[in-house]
Amino acid sequence: MKWIVNRMPKKIISNDFKSRSGIKFILDTFGSWFVFFFIIYIILLIKAVTIRNIETNIFFAAYSIIITVYILSRFLLSYFHKSIPYNSNYEPSITFVVPAKNEEDNIKETIKRFGQVNYPKEKIEIIAINDGSTDNTLKEMQTAANEIRRKDMQIKIINWEINRGKRDGMAEGIKRAKNDIIIFVDSDSFIERDCVKHLVKYFSNLEVGAVSAHTDVYNRDTNLLTQMQAARYFIAFKVYKAAESIFGSVTCCPGCCSAYRTKYLRNVVDKWLSQKFLGVKCTFGDDRSLTNFIIKKYKAVYSPEAKAHTVVPDTFRKYFKQQQRWKKSWVRETFIASSFMWKKNPLAALSFYSYVFLAFSSSIVFFRAVIWHPYVTRAWPIAYLSGLFLMLLLHGMYYRIKVGKRAWFLAILSFWFHTILLIWQLPWAIVTIKDSRWGTR
Repeated sequence: MKWIVNRMPKKIISNDFKSRSGIKFILDTFGSWFVFFFIIYIILLIKAVTIRNIETNIFFAAYSIIITVYILSRFLLSYFHKSIPYNSNYEPSITFVVPAKNEEDNIKETIKRFGQVNYPKEKIEIIAINDGSTDNTLKEMQTAANEIRRKDMQIKIINWEINRGKRDGMAEGIKRAKNDIIIFVDSDSFIERDCVKHLVKYFSNLEVGAVSAHTDVYNRDTNLLTQMQAARYFIAFKVYKAAESIFGSVTCCPGCCSAYRTKYLRNVVDKWLSQKFLGVKCTFGDDRSLTNFIIKKYKAVYSPEAKAHTVVPDTFRKYFKQQQRWKKSWVRETFIASSFMWKKNPLAALSFYSYVFLAFSSSIVFFRAVIWHPYVTRAWPIAYLSGLFLMLLLHGMYYRIKVGKRAWFLAILSFWFHTILLIWQLPWAIVTIKDSRWGTR
């Protein structure tokens, strides 16, 4: 048999192998989609059986229905999210702005990537702000700048000896930028070559004020925590931001990589820079806050083809602090956005306020379902835990379909981690909302 195989033409073997691989891929994909929709069927079946509880406890029954509709609608809306084609006749000038503090390990690569983008070099300007670094960040910036200048590209290095904060650095970039579009990139993030052209194409519509790129985790293979974050990042962009983008209401264009129309930013930069909440100057949540200033009047959308990668926390200590800071900014900016989101598309507004209700109710529902109710009734919370597991499994199957078999179960683990362990960060964020310390510096 081995002799026969060796005598067969290589082309036939190759084609046969490709054919079998293709069939296996199709079967795996369709099998995964079948499981995905079967999970949805089971979820809806459980809700139909337990709907009778709505008469005994309206609040908890309403929560159960709203969270089911909300999550399933995210997947449905993201399916209808379509990108717009790239128009080579529309090529606005751009300015990269990257503030950095103690990023000697990453800042050089961040800036070098700007010089490698597939975009006319004469239309690119780079502004890098060294925000009081105490390591070799400035030196790495200057090394990268020398390489950029050899490509006949414009770059400015601004050196602050005393740390002022990320918001001040971004504002400095806004005020100094000469070009039509500003692209903010975090000092530990790296853009791909075609990122720029897939960001700027949306600005051909004057209603668009901001565009979020798609960001994946750069250091995903470091440990279990970074792999979990990779799964969460992917779904957060591909499902949740894509769903928001349908209505031009992406609630946070992240600092990893997002673009803004310069003239719109100049109209709000002073108010944004001096923003206070409960009498305290805002020193974190800069990206979500800036997005709020924009979507109050314009549209913010998501570009799935504009790719970037970011370095995420690789220890639980750093991660907890980052998440706590994000939760506080979410509370603050959600309160602010609630004052104008009702003016947006009715479905976008309904989705926004539904999520606000779910977020503030989740810890109460969890405590009641998993601790209080079992204590009183001596019954296991089977229905609640089953529904929770199926929702997590739904996210895991989606990740498997889109990314592949590699560590897809970590999507389940990641969302379980946030649902069970980090659910208590939101109440604590409310209690400590006036604490303006960065937390990870």
